[in-house]
Amino acid sequence: MMTSQTFSLLYTFDGCNFTEWETTARHVINATGYQMALGIKPFPILVNNAETDNSSRARDNWDNQNSQAYGNLMLCISADIRNLATKAKRDTTKNLLDWLKTQYGITSISATYSDVIAIDKLRIPGDCDPTLTLDKLLSLFMLLHRK
Repeated sequence: MMTSQTFSLLYTFDGCNFTEWETTARHVINATGYQMALGIKPFPILVNNAETDNSSRARDNWDNQNSQAYGNLMLCISADIRNLATKAKRDTTKNLLDWLKTQYGITSISATYSDVIAIDKLRIPGDCDPTLTLDKLLSLFMLLHRK
């Protein structure tokens, strides 16, 4: 497993360029072996009202990965945004990234413009089945809708 120094590859997020920052952050989390922290904490598996050893180890492993990834991500966020995230009680890596995406994940005008141009360039050939082109058109509209 890589050390937390790998997180130094991630520049400090200051509220701009969230999409690029998040992509890099997820790659760094995966590269450091903390990808379990991107999911939710496993629920305990109870047998005779007691948590099993495997379940307990899985929860402990998740807690450790979440703590490492969360702490390192918080160090790669500007102080102002870090304070807002703390006040919003974002205490897991997944919750932190989801909250940041909600707050700062605004699509740039140029990316939206590129999608609109791609839609405009679609043509349905007169001698072909239009299904593939219509499917592509639908997927482009759904992409725009998500932004």
